[in-house]
Amino acid sequence: MNYKFFPFLMAFAVITGSAYSQLVSTPAELQNAISAAVPGSEIILANQAWANVEIDINVSATSEQPVIIRAESTGAVFFEGNSSVNLGGAYIIFKGVVFRNPSGLISNSGRINPIIEFRSSGTAYNNCTVTNIKIDSYNGTEAQSSHVFKWIYMVGQNNEVSYSSFLGKYGVGSIINDNRNNGGANYIKIHHNYFAERVPVGAFNALNDQDAIRLGTSSTSMSDSYSQVYNNYFNNWFGEIEIISNKSGQNKYYNNTFRNYSGTLTLRHGNNCEVYNNYFFANNNYYSGGVRVIGEGHKIYNNYIEGINSKKEGGSTSGATGGINITNGRVDSELNGYFQVIGATIVNNTFVNCDYGIRVGTKLNSTLTLPPVDLDISNNIMLNSSSKAISENTAPLASQYQGNITQNGAWDIPTGTNGNEVSASGLLELGTLFYRLPVGSAAVDAGLGSYSFLTNDILGGARMDLDAGAEEYGANGDDLPYTDSDIGVSVGFGANVSGKIPPELSASVTSLTFDEQARSQIFNVLSNLNWSIASNAEWITINPVSGSNSSEITITVTENTLLANRVDTLTISDEADSVNLKIAIIQTPDYVTVVGAPKLPIVAITGVGTQEPNIPENTIDNNDATRWSGESSDGSSYITYDLWHLYDIAAVRIKFHKGDERSSSFKVRVSDGTNNQSTDILSSTGNTLAFEGFEFSPRLEGVRYLTLEGYGNSGGTDWNSYIEVEIYGELSTVLSIKEKNDSASAIAVYPNPVKGNKLTIHSKINNINHVQLFDLAGNLLIDEKAQIPKKTIVIDVSQLPPGMYIIVIPGVGKQKVSITGADF
Repeated sequence: MNYKFFPFLMAFAVITGSAYSQLVSTPAELQNAISAAVPGSEIILANQAWANVEIDINVSATSEQPVIIRAESTGAVFFEGNSSVNLGGAYIIFKGVVFRNPSGLISNSGRINPIIEFRSSGTAYNNCTVTNIKIDSYNGTEAQSSHVFKWIYMVGQNNEVSYSSFLGKYGVGSIINDNRNNGGANYIKIHHNYFAERVPVGAFNALNDQDAIRLGTSSTSMSDSYSQVYNNYFNNWFGEIEIISNKSGQNKYYNNTFRNYSGTLTLRHGNNCEVYNNYFFANNNYYSGGVRVIGEGHKIYNNYIEGINSKKEGGSTSGATGGINITNGRVDSELNGYFQVIGATIVNNTFVNCDYGIRVGTKLNSTLTLPPVDLDISNNIMLNSSSKAISENTAPLASQYQGNITQNGAWDIPTGTNGNEVSASGLLELGTLFYRLPVGSAAVDAGLGSYSFLTNDILGGARMDLDAGAEEYGANGDDLPYTDSDIGVSVGFGANVSGKIPPELSASVTSLTFDEQARSQIFNVLSNLNWSIASNAEWITINPVSGSNSSEITITVTENTLLANRVDTLTISDEADSVNLKIAIIQTPDYVTVVGAPKLPIVAITGVGTQEPNIPENTIDNNDATRWSGESSDGSSYITYDLWHLYDIAAVRIKFHKGDERSSSFKVRVSDGTNNQSTDILSSTGNTLAFEGFEFSPRLEGVRYLTLEGYGNSGGTDWNSYIEVEIYGELSTVLSIKEKNDSASAIAVYPNPVKGNKLTIHSKINNINHVQLFDLAGNLLIDEKAQIPKKTIVIDVSQLPPGMYIIVIPGVGKQKVSITGADF
């Protein structure tokens, strides 16, 4: 045992209510303090070397009264031997300790228990922080090097690892591993850490699971994590091809610096991640890259990537490297396989002295046959590309290259079209730390397109006229890449942590659309502030209505029994009311107006015996001063609406002339053009001039023509007089085919609602050969045939106004989709 005792050092406790602060210097004192810990407790570890320490604590504390376990003096407390920390419960902070000199680590079935685990006895660790620690070469023996040994194992939500140093990892296992065991959003934050001196087991990339950070697993990768990895420094790092392994959705990787390494930041599984404002300096090491892209909806922008060498040590070129590597996908990929790249946005990145800048459609083996789809590769600049500035291994489908500029490097895209140009000189010049834009660079003001997320450049300066590349000339930002002089100062163990975490309050959606049923939907608040959510609508319930960290929010709506949309706006604000987010809530009615605007070219025909004013269109002119009238008691006086497409009719609403004095009788007759059906005689109430609704259960299917046949009124005359008529329904199930399956579940459309320009459509059964998009009036607005039939396609909806639409896939199904337009 290696405890040091000082006769003048005594354990003490200061009791304040139910909480206490206690200095402990022996294992017994430590265990007693852990057993007695309550919200607000502080356990101070005496400055000394502690051997074989086991901390296992499970306390549900609060943000106002966390439990703190800390070193008496940062860097003067050493955990040695076979030491471990298990933290369970909520709001626990562990800090200031150095892990070193391991011995006696026990391996069971090829696994060594983590050094720090964010759970205790199976209880997840939420809203907790490990900060300002150092793990220094805390490895197993050489015989244990192929055993899985993860230094930090994360479970739970809103947890954080920050301002720590992780040095000299040797052996299989991530430094930080978030397994996301429940597959839900967990809002992990990993920031201002220093990762250095990793040594591979055997040859580089000989064994898997030698990454620095892994977020998720393949089995839960199709769900969203909403985690963030930012302001970390990776230095002298050699393990496997994945330095960071992303295996979940909606994560962000930004403001990180990578120096002297092999491998890539790999978006291995999961969708809709962002990689931006990162610096990569590979120093021409073998097997090096910047960002590797697999999956859907990713954004990669404002990254600086220098010195990439895509070759393996034997001289062959790796299919997984390059400045930015966009892979091919596998048909019907399994979860741990390779999903097709769809809808990736790769803009305003800078590549310097890379053998390959951007590689499109790479493949590791012959099973990866699906080319990327819907790529936007714009405004990237490449200096000195020894192989290709942009290399197309497989040509992408439905994609664009625009505004890219190369100097001293060939590429596989046409020069002189869509702003893709070759610069003879002066594109970049070497600055103090990296290559910068000089005066007169061809990249200045050369950016094309509009990207709402490009508000700042890699240095944090404001974007103005949109230069190409990661930097905006003259923006004067100061977010420089990390160097060794930043270690222990602004990043890693011993760094000054005050004022380093910027306030954050954002949401994962800008709108939610519900159908008519009473339902719930979940979105995410991403925050490190105190916040609250407000709504004025009685039909909306919010849970929770306030919080202090990131959280899932459940929105529940009651059934919409109206014949119109219900709309409300949620407001999310922080304590100081300095940030106000708006989220639109839209609930559609059970059916939508087919006729009543009027927007359709309706053919209306009257029978005999009419009197003025008897123009049929008066019934759809939104004018209560006009009407149509016809005299009959046997249905021979009628008015017919030609709907032009087939609809399933759910209801009609009618304003009757003298509707507050007499009841009117009528039948509804419908036809698809060949077959007719009609209802029994219906009657109004006779006591209102407002709309009266008449619903059809079951709905009247496959209707093109709808006729109102008049059967007189209760006032002793045979007149039938309609002031306004509205017809409700939706495009018919027989629009293209009679579905044999549940068509709403046969296809998926996302994002839904659509806020941007692209809509992805995925068939769960057959390949998609043909896609049609209709508005709710039945007008065919998009009619496209797939170049290559496949289960997932992307269409451009940028020209469509906000509203509800219907996607029809002949032979597969149909689905509603909402297009919301601009952000709220």
